[in-house]
Amino acid sequence: MKDAIEYKPLTQSVFERLRGEILHGKLKPGELLRQEQITLRLGVSRTPVREAIQRLQMEGLITLNPRRKAVVAALPIRKIREIYDIRARLEAFAAELAVGRLSEKELHKLAELIRQMEALDPQTELEKILDKNRDFHYIIYSAAGNDTLVSMIDQLWRDILRLRSQYLLSPHGHDDSTREHLKILEALREADRRLVYDLVQQHCEHSKLTLLGDEASPRTQSLPVDGGVAEVR
Repeated sequence: MKDAIEYKPLTQSVFERLRGEILHGKLKPGELLRQEQITLRLGVSRTPVREAIQRLQMEGLITLNPRRKAVVAALPIRKIREIYDIRARLEAFAAELAVGRLSEKELHKLAELIRQMEALDPQTELEKILDKNRDFHYIIYSAAGNDTLVSMIDQLWRDILRLRSQYLLSPHGHDDSTREHLKILEALREADRRLVYDLVQQHCEHSKLTLLGDEASPRTQSLPVDGGVAEVR
């Protein structure tokens, strides 16, 4: 049996290409995205490039400067701290609410996602890991039964999409994430609400500290993000 060829709309292909270049640091924070250059480089028309840039802006990876030019977004350290501090509490709360609500089928799916992520190489299969990581967390948070809470978490995830990529690409980041996911799953199976809350909060806090590193010092004013320097605001 032959493998089927996956068809993707041109806009989707351009979006995934540019998104991957941003996540891997080939397009750096503050870099101007010139549509004419992108169309020539990718061999496409302006329309799919323009639509792809609009989608990247919705994900928070692209911002528009005062002249309405698209540039790769950067995050100030202060905002990174704020987002991760809020994320730790919201996600821990959502996971705590999910305790006892997850079916055996969902728990099995969580275990399977961990197994799949562990087998992937973040250097070459980052997008797949990101997708499965999102699936893992959202199976848990969706079980909380609080759509408003999940919507708030979703917005935070869009704000830190690139940072989650950087964490997974950091030394031991992928392995640490796998171990933490396994502990969270075990606590969910044991229906230990307090432990689930603590483990998810620690999971978020570990990501923040890994990303900031020496930049956690109050005297530091900018954070390298995928090879660039975050803005100070």
